[in-house]
Amino acid sequence: MNSLVDNSVGMEVLQPVEADLLRETGGFAVEWFGRAATALYRAYQLARIARSADAGEAEVILPSISCATPANAALTAGLVPRFADIDATSGMPTLDSIKERWTPQTCAVVFIHLYGQTTNLSPLKEWCRVKSVVLIEDVAQALGACLPDGPVAGSAGDVSVYSFNPTKILECGGGALVIRSETLRAAGASFMPGETKPDSIKPEKASLLGLSYRNLHHALVGLRRSGAVDDISVPFLRLQPAFQSLYLQPMKNPHALANVWPTLREILRRRYGNAEEYDRALADGQWQLIPGWRRSGVCWRYSLLFDFPEKLVELSESVRRDGFHVSNLYWPVNEFFRPDDDCPNASAFARRILNLWVDATVDREWVHRCAESLRKNADRLTA
Repeated sequence: MNSLVDNSVGMEVLQPVEADLLRETGGFAVEWFGRAATALYRAYQLARIARSADAGEAEVILPSISCATPANAALTAGLVPRFADIDATSGMPTLDSIKERWTPQTCAVVFIHLYGQTTNLSPLKEWCRVKSVVLIEDVAQALGACLPDGPVAGSAGDVSVYSFNPTKILECGGGALVIRSETLRAAGASFMPGETKPDSIKPEKASLLGLSYRNLHHALVGLRRSGAVDDISVPFLRLQPAFQSLYLQPMKNPHALANVWPTLREILRRRYGNAEEYDRALADGQWQLIPGWRRSGVCWRYSLLFDFPEKLVELSESVRRDGFHVSNLYWPVNEFFRPDDDCPNASAFARRILNLWVDATVDREWVHRCAESLRKNADRLTA
C-alpha cells in the first residue's frame, strides 16, 4: 500500500504547469493524481477533516447533471452525496437549489463548470463561507475557461479539481488538485495518518472495469429512459463498490502532461473554431443552443436541447449511422445515487440534451457535415 499523496517521484517535470496553475488561480499548493476522481477523493477528505465530520455522517452537495464520477468518489471517501437541481437552460445548479439541499451535515459543495460553461460564483462562495462549507470547483470540462468577471475557472473555490484524461480538454492522462485555502493546506499537511490508497490496478483490469462500468451505466439509462423500470439506484448501488479501484489512481506519466501543456491555447482555439462552425450551421431549428462557451472561451462539447425529447434516442442513432459522434447519456445522477433528491429540471434536461464533438478528432468540414446530418434527421423524424 502507498501513501495517497506522493508527489515526489518524477514530478519535477511538472513545475512549469504547477507554476501556471498557482499563478492563475491564486492557489497555495498543487497535488498530482492519476485521475480527477482521485483529486476529488482527496478534496472530500480534506473537507471532512476541516469540518471535523465523521465518515458516514458528512454530506456533499453535487449537481444533478454531471457524470457519476464526483458521486462515486464521494462514496469512496465516506461522504453522503446529495443532489441539487439545475437551471433548465444551462444544466448547472443555482444557489437556491444548492441551499435547498443544505443540512447541518453538509461539509462541501461541488460546482462543475459543465461543457465549458462558467458562471459568477461569488454569491455561492460567500454562502459557503458563511456556512463553513468547502467549495470545490470542478474544472474538468473547462480547463482554461474564464469566469464572467474575468478570472480563470478554478480561482473561486477553496480547492479546484482538474482532469487531463481521455475525452477532456487535454487527453494526456492524470489529474490535479489546486488548494486555495490555508485551512485546507494545513489539514493536508497532517492528512489522516495511515490514510492509504490501493496499489495501482493493471491497465488491462482497469480497461475491463471501465468498459463494464460504461455498459452498466448505458444499460440502466436505457431502462430508465424507456420506462421499463422506475428505480435504477438499487442495482447500481449494489454494484458500485466493485468499481472503486478505478477512482484512486496515482499520476503515471507526468512527462506527457508537461509536454502537452504548452499547446493548451492552440487546442482551445481549435475547439472554439469548431463550435463557431456548429453555430453557423445550427443557428435555427427544432432545438435550443447552449451558448455559455462563447463567454467562457472554452467548448468541451457543443450542446443542444431538442424540442422533441421522445425521439432523441432515434435521432442520435440516425446521426451515428451517418458516421458522426453524438452523446445523449448525461442522465440525472441523483437517479443512480439518491432518487429521493427530486430534480425535475435535471430530468427534463437529460431527455433533451445532445452533445457534439469539437475535439482534435474532427475538423470544420466534419462539423459541417455532422450538422447537416443532424438537421436532415431532425426534419425527417418530425415531419
